[in-house]
Amino acid sequence: DLIAAGAARAGKDTAEHGQQPGREVPAQVDLNMLPSDGAIHWGNPAAPKVVVFSDFQCGYCQRLAGELAKAGVHVEERPISTFGAKSRALAEAVLCAADQAAALHRAYAGRALPSRKGCKTKGLDGNETFARVNGFSGTPVMVRPSDGAVLQGYRRADEIRRFLGLDQSKGGR
Repeated sequence: DLIAAGAARAGKDTAEHGQQPGREVPAQVDLNMLPSDGAIHWGNPAAPKVVVFSDFQCGYCQRLAGELAKAGVHVEERPISTFGAKSRALAEAVLCAADQAAALHRAYAGRALPSRKGCKTKGLDGNETFARVNGFSGTPVMVRPSDGAVLQGYRRADEIRRFLGLDQSKGGR
């Protein structure tokens, strides 16, 4: 019982932020290993970019999307299906949408997405392979493109801005 309680406490911080305890996630990853497709870009294209691995059925990911919008950053969202077949179908529908950014926000809002036949989802396969190789067993996971630094779990807008090195003293959000 003591061992089980200790293990539960050890995973508490990541579980509170949306990341499931499991295999150790590296502090840095090489984003050059990601496929060129499989990304959904949204937010402020002139702002610093953050790469986010998410599942559209993840409540913490949905909340994080709101914080990313508040932070005013450029988001490169990389869907992965951590919750199984339904997550995979939803990710495919978003990636196959004519307006991926709008579809992403529809998916987080729980609204239905039309399916498109014949859409290639090789990018989604690449995202999932990258996530698996790097031990991303839960979502969300943010990566800073400048150095590949990893930040797991839900974070508030101010934490995201600090992670990206944005100056908080100049009236930033």
